[in-house]
Amino acid sequence: MGKLHFALVGAGGFGAGHLRVLRGHPKVSLQVVCDADPSITGPLAAEGVQVTDDFRQALSRDDLDAAVIVLPHYLYPEAVCMALKHGIHVLKEKPFARCLADARTMLECAQSAGRVLMVAGQGKYSPGFQYAKPMVDSGLLGDIFLSRGIITYRWAGAFENNWRWRGINAKSGGVAVIDSGWHILDLMHWFNGLPERVFCSLGQGNALPGDYDVDDRACMVFDYPDGSVGNVICSFICQPSNRQVLLHGTRATLDITSLKVALHEGESQDAQITTFSADAGGLEPQFEHFLGLIESGADPTAGAMEAYQVQRIIDAAYRSAAAGTPVSLDQ
Repeated sequence: MGKLHFALVGAGGFGAGHLRVLRGHPKVSLQVVCDADPSITGPLAAEGVQVTDDFRQALSRDDLDAAVIVLPHYLYPEAVCMALKHGIHVLKEKPFARCLADARTMLECAQSAGRVLMVAGQGKYSPGFQYAKPMVDSGLLGDIFLSRGIITYRWAGAFENNWRWRGINAKSGGVAVIDSGWHILDLMHWFNGLPERVFCSLGQGNALPGDYDVDDRACMVFDYPDGSVGNVICSFICQPSNRQVLLHGTRATLDITSLKVALHEGESQDAQITTFSADAGGLEPQFEHFLGLIESGADPTAGAMEAYQVQRIIDAAYRSAAAGTPVSLDQ
């Protein structure tokens, strides 16, 4: 297969990482970059890259095989479905959507169009989590009875009251659970599968002053079909920065971050620790997986079904927070 012709829609923020991957990949010919910020597109245009500030214009081209789409959440159904219907394979940034209905719309569109749709979840592709997954799948831990996940960091935009679209629930769908929390919920699902019930508390009111109507912290409890339990804590307004999963089994415990895996066995508190050099957040191996789906002729939804299940967990979490009670995913 020759080079695939790509569009990048959204080159600022996290899109900059995707831009770096696309420009450096031997199987990619970058045809067009779309961004509303001229300070981003200007330097690219000066280098000879075709640019536009209109994603509809970018995705209506006839010379594209695939696109990486990084947009505000409320724009994803239009942009992603437009690309798919135009015969373009799509790798889109997380979260899947601002709501479960939007996710379902894009999933059905991919199936109908026969084009690959993959949702980014680069945490899974970081070396620490890649190293840990076969250990868990092998049964090394025994029966996992308790799982813990945490993601915390300090986002300056919240403290500067510079929320833009993220602070508007109708546009983002939320933040602590659906946006920040996506990273850790995706990992918890990858290791444990779907819970039966979810209980979620978002606290009372906003923790910061400012004009926003989205969740800024969350605590969740999961009940799994095998009787095990899990909990997740998410917040983007506190320190220290941490993205961690702990899996407690009847034989051993794994403490996992992107760059370190600690295996605790037996009665001793000592651990076998494996560390990894700094990585780029798993973007490169994630992109290789996307290319593999295209080249192998995989089912169009193969790269999105895990993300759809994560979206179901998120939907249940918000329903639980609104009701103040645990809810079933199928409720």
